[in-house]
Amino acid sequence: RIWRKRPNREGAKSPDDADLSVAMERRLRAGPRRRPPPSLPSAVVFLLAVVALASSRSPRAPVAEAFSVSVVGRRGAAASTPPPTTRRVDIRCSDGDGRVPRGGSIAGGTRPLFAASDDAAASVSATASATTSTSAAAAATATAKTITKGTSTKRQRPNNDNNAKRGKYKKQKQQNKNPKRRKYYKQKKQQRRAPIDLTVVAAVAAAAATTTAPVGAEKQVRDDANQTNRRKNRQHRKRTPSSPSSSSGRPYADLTASELKQLTEYHLSQNIGPSTGANGTTSVGAMSPREMHEFSRLLSAWSKIPTRQHRHGVLAAEMAEQCLRELIEERDAGNADAERVLGADLYYSVIRAWLNAGGYQELVHATLLLDLMEQTTGSGASKNSPDGEGGSAVDTPPSSSIRCYAAVLDGWCKSSSRGAEVEAEEILKRMGKGAGVRHYNNVMNRIAVGGGPDAGKEAERLLDEMIALYNEAKTDEGGSDDAAESSTTRPSSPAAESIAPNRNSFNTVIKAYANGGGRNAAEDARRILSVMEDPSSLFPGDDHMARRISPDRIGRTTALNALANGGGSAGEDEDAGERAEELLERMTAEAANRDGDGRDGPDAVAYNSVLKVWGKCGHPDAGERSEALLDKMIRLYEAGDSDVIPDDVSFNSVIHNIANSNAEDSPQRAMRLLERMERSYDSGLIKAKPDIISYNSVLNAFAKSGGPESARLAEELLDTLEAKSRKNKDSASVWDITPDVYSYNIVISAWGNCGRANKAVELLDRMTSLANKGRANVRPDATTYNTVLHAWSQSKDRNAPVKALGLLEIMLRLREGGDRSADPDVLSFSTVINAFSKSNYPRKARQTRDLLRRLKGLHERGRERMRPNVFVYAAVLNACAYTYGRREEREEALEIAVATYEELSASPDVEANHVAYGSFVRACRRLAEDDVRRDELISGAFRRCRSDGQVGEYVLRQLRAVPELYASLLRAYIIDGEVSYRDLPSSWKRNVKEGTKRKGRRPARREK
Repeated sequence: RIWRKRPNREGAKSPDDADLSVAMERRLRAGPRRRPPPSLPSAVVFLLAVVALASSRSPRAPVAEAFSVSVVGRRGAAASTPPPTTRRVDIRCSDGDGRVPRGGSIAGGTRPLFAASDDAAASVSATASATTSTSAAAAATATAKTITKGTSTKRQRPNNDNNAKRGKYKKQKQQNKNPKRRKYYKQKKQQRRAPIDLTVVAAVAAAAATTTAPVGAEKQVRDDANQTNRRKNRQHRKRTPSSPSSSSGRPYADLTASELKQLTEYHLSQNIGPSTGANGTTSVGAMSPREMHEFSRLLSAWSKIPTRQHRHGVLAAEMAEQCLRELIEERDAGNADAERVLGADLYYSVIRAWLNAGGYQELVHATLLLDLMEQTTGSGASKNSPDGEGGSAVDTPPSSSIRCYAAVLDGWCKSSSRGAEVEAEEILKRMGKGAGVRHYNNVMNRIAVGGGPDAGKEAERLLDEMIALYNEAKTDEGGSDDAAESSTTRPSSPAAESIAPNRNSFNTVIKAYANGGGRNAAEDARRILSVMEDPSSLFPGDDHMARRISPDRIGRTTALNALANGGGSAGEDEDAGERAEELLERMTAEAANRDGDGRDGPDAVAYNSVLKVWGKCGHPDAGERSEALLDKMIRLYEAGDSDVIPDDVSFNSVIHNIANSNAEDSPQRAMRLLERMERSYDSGLIKAKPDIISYNSVLNAFAKSGGPESARLAEELLDTLEAKSRKNKDSASVWDITPDVYSYNIVISAWGNCGRANKAVELLDRMTSLANKGRANVRPDATTYNTVLHAWSQSKDRNAPVKALGLLEIMLRLREGGDRSADPDVLSFSTVINAFSKSNYPRKARQTRDLLRRLKGLHERGRERMRPNVFVYAAVLNACAYTYGRREEREEALEIAVATYEELSASPDVEANHVAYGSFVRACRRLAEDDVRRDELISGAFRRCRSDGQVGEYVLRQLRAVPELYASLLRAYIIDGEVSYRDLPSSWKRNVKEGTKRKGRRPARREK
């Protein structure tokens, strides 16, 4: 309370302020105060009193009389004696020499040794018989041990409100699950308990009870007791030290954060004065070595203090940095002692404090501390680099500062912020030759995790830099030819070994290529893997490096992931699946030939990667090959190979590949595989339980097969899943899976593909009803409404475009009402425009133009999802091209088409594609009655299409419908009256992205 009433630091200070500060510092250093002595049950106290009474009544008796007493508390009485009066008894004793050991075993002066408890209730029978002092002491010791067995030595605290609050606070803290905090409170509890050596008390009492002991016997017993207590106290001090530093290694571990903050502010306030005077402050530059040591201890305490919240971590980092900057000011002021105290260790503590706080700004602040460290300590290698920005540094920072750079480097490598890999690589350059293989691997891993199209190249560049540094270090070794020959079979010097790339380095580069993707990602990953298999091109004759970077399961599995994410994507490489299986077979063969436990063989992850490659390569037999690979996994698992146990990813990948195949029986095969998965799980063969993804994959197989019958089977499967999930809602069986919004969207798409829009609307109403009853996982979203809109665009109903427009209005009203799940987007508008373009609705060109203007207006008001794209413009041009009716309507459609084409050409954000050019050419040749204007519009559009590189098959088909214009525009490329698309210049078709045509369905596979 007095400290809180202290005046402001900048204001006048009271005369006793210095004494108060010193007293508070002593109080904080002293640790917990001495507590009152622990209580002892009245039975023990009464027994000791009887022993003392017997010795006083017969001072010259040759032996101690045998006695038997009964002690009765409040809860009952013995049958032999009446209950004595219950009272509080204090036994005060002294050892005669004034030497009182710590812990309270023997109290000196008037301090009570034991306080008898009023609530003690026990019946004690003790017999003491002795003929000599030694036998008396032994008997008393045995009696004391018998009495104290099971007796609690816990101190009895006064029953007040503060004690109740303290107990409640302690109970809340003990519920914490952090083991460090539990250890801390256990130490605090041990400090509050003083060790009680009842053996010594009993020995003293027995010595006092004897009368035939020699003259020096009592002193000998007392010295033995003091020696025993000193040994006990030394052990107790080792367990619970009373110094400010505890066993945890953190200075001031016994202080809370608020107490440590007060102590830090006190020391800071003593070093801000202009000069040393009566106010107790110290001028800058005159700090003593003791004060500097105190600041170092405070800095270390703040850097190691445990924090749970971000603001507490920031406070600890700020206080630690204040202590550091105080020492830096002393150094700048010319204090020679500060020059010796300041070092990289102090900077490392502050940097760790900022990194422990977490957050992007704190990480940036820790990076700035590196600049401060280089300025004050002269460490760092980046400024001495002769290569500037691009070259690597040639100097090595001091070993004490390397861990400062490494800590900041690890912080950037663990950060998920954008551009963290750039900052990490910058720190790596500043480390110079002090960077090791671990630091390079961390930076490469951060690049690999970030992904990006150039992630693989950036990671491989760092790998090449490591190889160059390793070869340079080996060259600097020198030595004889025998030494050079032996270096090929054993590790190199420590300098070369610290920078030598290992297996993890190459695996990280493969991972970067796998995550980055791209056309050549698979080839680059295979190239790195081949270097690991045969490193003679990089390390000729170095057998040690060949063993160091030999490929393992992780590297080969990552290469398979690169195949799945790169070369086999979008059906561009049908042979990717074959190459993936070859790599898998090679892994199996090498694991069988190698002596070991088979850990390098393929596991379930490797097989799943191959299944993923089969699903993305576009091979016509991908479904069959995937199913055969799954059968192989099951056979290997049944044979005892537990590493290849199929999981849900395996089954779902095969079902997905079967659903995407073109076989006629793909839905039936996917359904049979799902039933097999259910039986295997129920029988306990595998742990792969079917999930909602499994059922959605089967539903997708029915949806892609086409036809009303497939849609009906898909809806039946959905109804079965709903019924089973309601029946087994609380069970753990296979059928405890509830359909989600994706399940309903797939079935709606199945009905939409066959033109049954009314069935799609029924499912939409069903989803809305379930969502209103509490099924939030089936609430219709934008995809659901767009799927129903697509169903109306495929429908042959005369009123299909009007109904689609009505559904779009419902979506807009829901969005205005706050339901963002049904927020329409540009796809919604383009689908409605397609519905109008495929219908015979009168004035449909005008209707589509109005929808386009409405879409642009919504985007201008801030609706980013409404940004018009080329497909919307192409849909409007297509609606104009398919306009029929009277002459006035056709002329209006032509004017709308010309205006839409000019608007598309003038748009800076949208580029026309071959579909838009083809639709405009079709509209001009069908709607323009004047041949001159028609030829002028088509010729201008073709020249622009040619310059944009968008001359596709659709454009050529529309030009063939105008023979005269076709011959004049393509005269140089006509052979036998026709123009082949392959003979056109590549610059005309460089940007054409033709949609992949759906292959015809293959016949069903014959069952063996």
